[in-house]
Amino acid sequence: MPTVLTDDGIAISYGIHGGGAQNVLFMHGWAGSAAYFDETLKHLDLTGLRAITFDLRGHGNSDKAETGYSLECFARDALAVADHAKAKQVIVVGYSMSGKFAQYLTLVAPDRVRGQILVAPCPASALPFPADMQRDWVDRVGNREKLREVTAMFITHPVAPGVLDRWADDAVKVPRVALDETLNMLTQTSFIERLEAVHTPTLVVGGLHDPILTPTTLRAGVVAPLPWRVWSW
Repeated sequence: MPTVLTDDGIAISYGIHGGGAQNVLFMHGWAGSAAYFDETLKHLDLTGLRAITFDLRGHGNSDKAETGYSLECFARDALAVADHAKAKQVIVVGYSMSGKFAQYLTLVAPDRVRGQILVAPCPASALPFPADMQRDWVDRVGNREKLREVTAMFITHPVAPGVLDRWADDAVKVPRVALDETLNMLTQTSFIERLEAVHTPTLVVGGLHDPILTPTTLRAGVVAPLPWRVWSW
Protein backbone atom coordinates (compact mmCIF):
# COMPACT_ATOMS: atom_id res chain seq x y z
CA MET A 1 0.00 0.00 0.00
CA PRO A 2 1.26 3.52 -0.72
CA THR A 3 2.15 5.94 2.05
CA VAL A 4 2.22 9.70 2.39
CA LEU A 5 4.23 11.79 4.84
CA THR A 6 2.23 14.26 6.89
CA ASP A 7 3.39 17.78 7.67
CA ASP A 8 4.89 16.48 10.93
CA GLY A 9 6.69 13.56 9.29
CA ILE A 10 4.29 10.70 10.03
CA ALA A 11 3.84 8.05 7.33
CA ILE A 12 0.17 7.35 6.67
CA SER A 13 -0.71 4.16 4.81
CA TYR A 14 -3.63 4.13 2.39
CA GLY A 15 -5.24 2.09 -0.36
CA ILE A 16 -7.31 2.77 -3.46
CA HIS A 17 -10.14 0.56 -4.72
CA GLY A 18 -11.83 1.22 -8.03
CA GLY A 19 -11.08 3.84 -10.63
CA GLY A 20 -14.20 5.95 -10.95
CA ALA A 21 -14.46 9.71 -11.01
CA GLN A 22 -16.09 10.12 -7.58
CA ASN A 23 -13.61 9.84 -4.70
CA VAL A 24 -14.93 8.40 -1.42
CA LEU A 25 -12.63 8.71 1.59
CA PHE A 26 -13.24 6.16 4.36
CA MET A 27 -12.22 6.82 7.99
CA HIS A 28 -12.24 3.87 10.38
CA GLY A 29 -13.25 3.39 14.00
CA TRP A 30 -11.43 2.90 17.31
CA ALA A 31 -8.47 0.48 17.32
CA GLY A 32 -9.09 -0.40 13.69
CA SER A 33 -7.48 0.23 10.33
CA ALA A 34 -8.37 0.66 6.69
CA ALA A 35 -9.25 -3.04 6.77
CA TYR A 36 -12.41 -2.04 8.69
CA PHE A 37 -14.01 -1.54 5.31
CA ASP A 38 -12.86 -4.70 3.53
CA GLU A 39 -16.20 -6.44 4.01
CA THR A 40 -18.13 -3.33 2.97
CA LEU A 41 -16.10 -2.93 -0.21
CA LYS A 42 -16.83 -6.55 -1.18
CA HIS A 43 -20.51 -5.66 -1.41
CA LEU A 44 -20.21 -2.11 -2.72
CA ASP A 45 -20.75 -1.40 -6.40
CA LEU A 46 -17.68 0.64 -7.23
CA THR A 47 -18.95 1.67 -10.65
CA GLY A 48 -18.06 5.32 -10.95
CA LEU A 49 -16.39 5.32 -7.54
CA ARG A 50 -12.83 5.45 -6.31
CA ALA A 51 -12.72 4.31 -2.68
CA ILE A 52 -9.77 5.55 -0.63
CA THR A 53 -9.16 3.86 2.71
CA PHE A 54 -6.39 4.75 5.14
CA ASP A 55 -4.95 3.88 8.52
CA LEU A 56 -5.19 6.73 10.99
CA ARG A 57 -1.88 7.68 12.61
CA GLY A 58 -0.97 5.09 15.23
CA HIS A 59 -3.09 2.44 13.52
CA GLY A 60 -2.63 -0.32 10.96
CA ASN A 61 0.43 0.19 8.79
CA SER A 62 0.73 3.90 9.53
CA ASP A 63 3.51 5.11 11.81
CA LYS A 64 2.93 4.51 15.51
CA ALA A 65 3.09 8.18 16.32
CA GLU A 66 3.47 9.40 19.89
CA THR A 67 1.97 12.81 19.10
CA GLY A 68 -0.57 14.44 16.82
CA TYR A 69 -3.75 13.06 18.34
CA SER A 70 -5.93 16.09 17.75
CA LEU A 71 -8.81 16.98 15.48
CA GLU A 72 -6.57 19.38 13.58
CA CYS A 73 -3.86 16.78 12.93
CA PHE A 74 -6.33 14.11 11.90
CA ALA A 75 -7.94 16.51 9.42
CA ARG A 76 -4.53 17.40 7.97
CA ASP A 77 -3.66 13.69 7.75
CA ALA A 78 -6.86 13.00 5.82
CA LEU A 79 -6.15 15.86 3.43
CA ALA A 80 -2.59 14.63 2.94
CA VAL A 81 -3.98 11.25 1.88
CA ALA A 82 -6.46 12.91 -0.47
CA ASP A 83 -3.73 15.08 -1.98
CA HIS A 84 -1.38 12.13 -2.49
CA ALA A 85 -4.22 10.13 -4.06
CA LYS A 86 -4.95 13.10 -6.35
CA ALA A 87 -8.47 13.47 -4.97
CA LYS A 88 -9.37 17.16 -5.19
CA GLN A 89 -12.79 16.55 -3.69
CA VAL A 90 -14.15 13.63 -1.69
CA ILE A 91 -17.25 12.27 -0.10
CA VAL A 92 -16.07 11.36 3.37
CA VAL A 93 -17.38 8.30 5.21
CA GLY A 94 -16.78 8.40 8.95
CA TYR A 95 -17.55 5.37 11.09
CA SER A 96 -18.01 5.51 14.88
CA MET A 97 -15.25 7.73 16.34
CA SER A 98 -14.37 8.89 12.84
CA GLY A 99 -17.91 10.18 12.49
CA LYS A 100 -16.63 13.03 14.65
CA PHE A 101 -13.33 13.29 12.80
CA ALA A 102 -15.13 13.37 9.44
CA GLN A 103 -17.39 16.20 10.62
CA TYR A 104 -14.35 18.20 11.65
CA LEU A 105 -12.73 17.60 8.26
CA THR A 106 -15.88 18.87 6.57
CA LEU A 107 -15.93 21.92 8.84
CA VAL A 108 -12.34 22.99 8.17
CA ALA A 109 -12.14 21.98 4.49
CA PRO A 110 -15.62 22.55 3.02
CA ASP A 111 -14.13 23.09 -0.43
CA ARG A 112 -12.68 19.57 -0.37
CA VAL A 113 -15.70 17.65 0.96
CA ARG A 114 -18.69 17.24 -1.39
CA GLY A 115 -20.71 15.23 1.10
CA GLN A 116 -20.41 13.24 4.30
CA ILE A 117 -21.80 9.85 5.28
CA LEU A 118 -21.74 9.37 9.04
CA VAL A 119 -22.20 5.76 10.15
CA ALA A 120 -23.02 5.23 13.84
CA PRO A 121 -21.11 8.48 14.37
CA CYS A 122 -19.83 10.06 17.55
CA PRO A 123 -21.19 13.61 17.89
CA ALA A 124 -19.24 16.81 17.46
CA SER A 125 -19.80 17.57 21.14
CA ALA A 126 -17.83 16.10 24.02
CA LEU A 127 -18.98 12.52 24.52
CA PRO A 128 -19.82 11.36 28.05
CA PHE A 129 -17.77 8.23 28.61
CA PRO A 130 -17.05 6.61 31.98
CA ALA A 131 -13.40 7.05 32.97
CA ASP A 132 -13.24 3.51 34.35
CA MET A 133 -14.49 2.12 31.02
CA GLN A 134 -11.86 4.08 29.12
CA ARG A 135 -9.14 2.75 31.43
CA ASP A 136 -10.44 -0.78 30.96
CA TRP A 137 -10.40 -0.50 27.18
CA VAL A 138 -6.96 1.11 27.04
CA ASP A 139 -5.50 -1.38 29.52
CA ARG A 140 -6.30 -4.13 27.00
CA VAL A 141 -3.46 -2.82 24.81
CA GLY A 142 -1.49 -5.65 23.21
CA ASN A 143 -3.97 -8.31 24.36
CA ARG A 144 -5.68 -9.64 21.28
CA GLU A 145 -8.45 -11.58 22.99
CA LYS A 146 -9.34 -8.83 25.45
CA LEU A 147 -9.48 -6.26 22.65
CA ARG A 148 -11.70 -8.59 20.65
CA GLU A 149 -14.10 -8.60 23.59
CA VAL A 150 -14.62 -4.84 23.26
CA THR A 151 -16.19 -5.22 19.83
CA ALA A 152 -17.96 -8.47 20.67
CA MET A 153 -19.79 -6.96 23.65
CA PHE A 154 -21.70 -4.55 21.40
CA ILE A 155 -22.73 -6.98 18.68
CA THR A 156 -26.46 -7.69 18.56
CA HIS A 157 -26.51 -9.80 15.39
CA PRO A 158 -24.22 -12.69 14.37
CA VAL A 159 -20.90 -11.71 12.83
CA ALA A 160 -18.56 -14.19 11.21
CA PRO A 161 -15.76 -15.02 13.68
CA GLY A 162 -13.17 -14.32 11.01
CA VAL A 163 -14.33 -10.71 10.76
CA LEU A 164 -13.82 -10.19 14.49
CA ASP A 165 -10.49 -11.98 14.33
CA ARG A 166 -9.23 -9.65 11.61
CA TRP A 167 -10.30 -6.64 13.67
CA ALA A 168 -8.43 -8.04 16.69
CA ASP A 169 -5.34 -8.65 14.55
CA ASP A 170 -5.29 -4.93 13.79
CA ALA A 171 -6.27 -3.75 17.28
CA VAL A 172 -3.42 -5.59 18.97
CA LYS A 173 -0.92 -3.51 16.97
CA VAL A 174 -2.26 -0.15 18.17
CA PRO A 175 -0.12 1.45 20.90
CA ARG A 176 -1.54 2.70 24.17
CA VAL A 177 -1.15 6.36 23.25
CA ALA A 178 -3.34 5.94 20.16
CA LEU A 179 -6.00 3.96 22.02
CA ASP A 180 -6.12 6.51 24.83
CA GLU A 181 -5.76 9.76 22.92
CA THR A 182 -8.37 8.95 20.29
CA LEU A 183 -10.84 8.35 23.11
CA ASN A 184 -9.78 11.66 24.65
CA MET A 185 -10.49 13.34 21.32
CA LEU A 186 -14.04 12.03 21.58
CA THR A 187 -14.66 12.80 25.22
CA GLN A 188 -12.83 16.10 25.71
CA THR A 189 -13.30 18.10 22.51
CA SER A 190 -16.31 19.88 21.07
CA PHE A 191 -17.00 21.98 17.98
CA ILE A 192 -20.76 21.56 17.98
CA GLU A 193 -21.34 25.31 18.13
CA ARG A 194 -19.57 25.65 14.76
CA LEU A 195 -21.76 23.20 12.85
CA GLU A 196 -24.22 25.88 11.76
CA ALA A 197 -21.57 26.83 9.21
CA VAL A 198 -21.70 23.37 7.62
CA HIS A 199 -23.92 23.15 4.54
CA THR A 200 -22.50 19.93 3.16
CA PRO A 201 -25.06 17.26 2.20
CA THR A 202 -25.05 14.71 5.01
CA LEU A 203 -26.38 11.20 5.45
CA VAL A 204 -26.48 9.85 9.00
CA VAL A 205 -26.86 6.08 9.33
CA GLY A 206 -27.66 4.58 12.72
CA GLY A 207 -28.53 1.18 14.14
CA LEU A 208 -31.82 0.54 15.90
CA HIS A 209 -30.08 -1.76 18.37
CA ASP A 210 -26.88 0.22 18.93
CA PRO A 211 -26.42 0.19 22.73
CA ILE A 212 -24.28 3.36 22.89
CA LEU A 213 -25.13 5.62 19.96
CA THR A 214 -28.85 4.99 20.08
CA PRO A 215 -31.31 6.51 17.61
CA THR A 216 -32.32 9.08 20.23
CA THR A 217 -28.68 9.99 20.87
CA LEU A 218 -27.92 10.37 17.17
CA ARG A 219 -31.00 12.47 16.48
CA ALA A 220 -30.21 14.86 19.30
CA GLY A 221 -26.41 14.87 19.16
CA VAL A 222 -25.58 14.47 15.47
CA VAL A 223 -28.58 15.30 13.32
CA ALA A 224 -30.15 18.23 15.17
CA PRO A 225 -27.03 20.48 15.10
CA LEU A 226 -26.70 20.18 11.32
CA PRO A 227 -28.52 22.81 9.26
CA TRP A 228 -28.67 20.58 6.17
CA ARG A 229 -29.04 16.84 6.57
CA VAL A 230 -30.57 13.58 5.44
CA TRP A 231 -31.54 10.97 8.00
CA SER A 232 -31.63 7.21 7.52
CA TRP A 233 -31.87 3.98 9.53
